[in-house]
This record gives sequence, C-alpha cells and structure tokens, in this order.
Amino acid sequence: RSFHPIQHRQKKSRARFLMLAPRKKLWSTPSCAIHIAAKLANPGSNDILYDVGCGDGRVLVQLASQTTCRTLIGIEIDEQRAAEAQENITNAIKSGCIPPGTTVTIRCENALEVDYSDATVVFLYLVPRGLRLIKSLLLRGRIKPPETERAGGSVVASPDLLPPLRVVTYMAPFVDEKYERKEVCKVDHQQGAEWPIYLYTLGDGGNAANESEEKR
Repeated sequence: RSFHPIQHRQKKSRARFLMLAPRKKLWSTPSCAIHIAAKLANPGSNDILYDVGCGDGRVLVQLASQTTCRTLIGIEIDEQRAAEAQENITNAIKSGCIPPGTTVTIRCENALEVDYSDATVVFLYLVPRGLRLIKSLLLRGRIKPPETERAGGSVVASPDLLPPLRVVTYMAPFVDEKYERKEVCKVDHQQGAEWPIYLYTLGDGGNAANESEEKR
C-alpha cells in the first residue's frame, strides 16, 4: 500500500487537534500541588473524582491515600501512560498506600468523549485550550437551558439538573469563570517559583460562568 506523507501528516494533525492537551512535552504534577488540591476540593467518601489526563496516575494515588474519597477515575488517551498508571495503581494497592475499599479505575479514552455526569470532583492539569474544551462537557446537565414556550404560552419545565461540580485546576485558570479559592505551590527544583491552584464550582448554584476572573 502506498504511503502519502502529506495525508499522513494531515491525519496526525487531525488526531492531535482532537486531543485535549496535544503537547509534545509532558509535565508531572508535583506532590505539593496534589496536597493543596486535596485540601481545596476536600473529596469525601460519597464523591466520584476524575483526574482528566491522569498520566502515570500519581494524582490518583496521592488523593486516594490522603483523602476519604473511595471512587477515583483516571482518563488517559495514551495507551503506554495508561498502562503505566494501572501498574502504579496496582503497586500502590499492594503496598497499602491505597486503602482497602477504594476503587481506582484507569480508562484509556479521549477525554473529550467521556461522560462526566457522575463526577462530583474533577482535577485538571491542562493548557488553556484544554480547559476551554473540557468546560462545556463538565457543564453538560449542570446549567439551566433557556426556557421555551409551547404554543399555548405555557413554559416547558427544565429537566432536573446535576449537582454543581467541584473542579480544581493546576497552573492555568478557566477564562471568564470566577474561582472560589486560589493557593500557590512552591517546588524545590525552581527557587522562587509559585504555581497556582484554583478551586471552582461549576453549574447552576455555583459561580456564574459569565463573571470575570478575579485578578491574580
């Protein structure tokens, strides 16, 4: 079968466009940022926590060990990193780092094709483009649709809304979304650097999506 470099590049470019965070270099979330995320979101035993773009699973392992959350899900599109995350989860369970009764699931999927309706807490370490793309998915079923009138003038009732969603973002904030809290993380390998962690509540009953972000 003949190979067409231009067509191949187009397919590769299209595949990268469909990815949530198509970056060449991957940066891991430092432990101090995960610790702050746990404090801000405060996931409990009734929560379902998603780490979108979970990489090697370190965020899931630390949150499972430091909080009372018992259902954690990692989404990772890269098969090799998803396998690495699964291995790290298995080792953490064997070593007792992840307590009994805790379920940690790694799903090798495109984050833009995932149903987040069962999520109550989400951790995001994404570039601004990724945050923009994922936000509409997280809000699905959590904001009131415009009211519509029937011919007789009666208003069609809105469907029941999902509960507001607690979202923690590391490094980049949501655009045009007011955060509830912000803290910074200092890392040993970069003297003087302070990386921000933001807490949001998305959905009706949380922060208004059209409020401007507070100045950092």
